[in-house]
Amino acid sequence: MILTTEQLLKFSRFCKENELFFSSDRLSDLVFFLKKNKLQNQDTEINFLFHLLPTNKLEKERLRELIDEFFGYSIGTSQDEILYLDEYKINSMTDGQISTDFKNISDDLLNNLGDIDFSRPVSNVYWLTQIKKSQNYIDKIAFFDVYFNSELDSIVNNQNKETYIDMLDLALLDRIQELRNQFKEAYVPSDLSKKEDLQEKDFLFTDTDERNKLLRETRQLGLILANKFIRYSNSSSKGKLNFRKTIRKSLQSGGSLYKTVFKPQIRKKPRLVLLCDISGSMALYSLFGLTLLFGVVQRFRSVKAFVFIDGLTEITKDLQKLKVNNIKSILNSWNDYVKVDGHSDYQKSFDDLLASKSVFNSNSNSLLVIGDARNNYRSIDKNTIYRLSKSFKDIYWMNPERSQYWNTGDSRFMEFQNICEHYSEVRNFMQLKKFIMKINFKKVVK
Repeated sequence: MILTTEQLLKFSRFCKENELFFSSDRLSDLVFFLKKNKLQNQDTEINFLFHLLPTNKLEKERLRELIDEFFGYSIGTSQDEILYLDEYKINSMTDGQISTDFKNISDDLLNNLGDIDFSRPVSNVYWLTQIKKSQNYIDKIAFFDVYFNSELDSIVNNQNKETYIDMLDLALLDRIQELRNQFKEAYVPSDLSKKEDLQEKDFLFTDTDERNKLLRETRQLGLILANKFIRYSNSSSKGKLNFRKTIRKSLQSGGSLYKTVFKPQIRKKPRLVLLCDISGSMALYSLFGLTLLFGVVQRFRSVKAFVFIDGLTEITKDLQKLKVNNIKSILNSWNDYVKVDGHSDYQKSFDDLLASKSVFNSNSNSLLVIGDARNNYRSIDKNTIYRLSKSFKDIYWMNPERSQYWNTGDSRFMEFQNICEHYSEVRNFMQLKKFIMKINFKKVVK
């Protein structure tokens, strides 16, 4: 990455000072993309910044001005950088010429991707990543994968390939945003975005003041959940019958067995294990999930809290030290939690959990998962599902995705549903409250 994280943070503050605001998840997406793709120069990185940060045309036009003012770089429509591609000949091509009509190529790739559900609260980078995994995309750039006898020709070919991919990705991001703007009314359901009752309003469509109010109430729900588990963990249960003491008591009362004596049950304190998906597909919902975890962790110690993307990271001690208004710092450090490629991997994350000896101190532990089960078309091992069901007394799952989209595309939620005591769509405060109130840790109210 040529642009430094410090530069991007300074630019973000500069935008904020000029009344243009960008969410932390968009900045995280940008940093992740720039680090992963290793673009050729700063100008190309600035072009990606221009395409990744704004969410609408007004933001884009304002951003164009601020980029010019901050970086001294003018965003234009010129494709002078890649004009030489039109003249670059490759032996394996039948027509001897590479198409640089990136708009048409983008349309073709999007059309062949299948149905794109713009109702999902994911970033444009998410869709770009899905496109780049497709066979159609691989085929579009395959003409660069040829053998050259000359080392110089190979170097030139690789440089051209990188430039071509950069320009194609920019065009794709532009087209994705155009489509999201075009179908905005379709993917912002009125029943979720225009609720008069704040508690029924989708978290995604809340403004800053509304969000802060709901976050305070979410923390209180975390305290309630903690208290429920404390009552469960402190509840006494009878052990095995103590036959000798029961007989002795009966002799003292004339042979009556009205009073039985039980051996004390020896067991370790059960633990509540909390998992929150903070990948890009979770968007704003991760903040509410972490706030809930914060409320639980602040109330008692018999708890383990984790975040995951493509692997597991424990944050119990971090949450214990944090103040409630600093929870966003975890999401701002998104890259610190990337283990492999930054795309959700439930298989690896649960494998990491099952391998954690510190978690399994008792067979009475409970597990709460907050995530959409979007696994980027990775498979889930049935054995992992089985081991989860045997490792925890009960499993609860909050899914922020609308239920009609469960088990579509790369969703693997169906594979987890059967092992859950209780699961539910949770995308607003009312749904979250109902979910927490239903949890009993001994009995689930259906």
